[in-house]
Amino acid sequence: MRADDGPEWLTRAQMAAALQVHVVTVSRWISTDPQMRVRRLGPNGHRVRIHRSEVERRLTTPPPRQDTTTTA
Repeated sequence: MRADDGPEWLTRAQMAAALQVHVVTVSRWISTDPQMRVRRLGPNGHRVRIHRSEVERRLTTPPPRQDTTTTA
């Protein structure tokens, strides 16, 4: 998905599909990334829309390195 394709604001499911990740992963990103462009809808703010530029940002940003050391 390119940044200029589709709607300007995406649901969690649409972003997850574009990045081939689980919807829970997108929810985790929303709660931990204060720079993420999101819009909360409804009286409680439970419905969230993510700006489509976030798809491009996630595609170009390398994933965080995982600690692969084992402890035994």
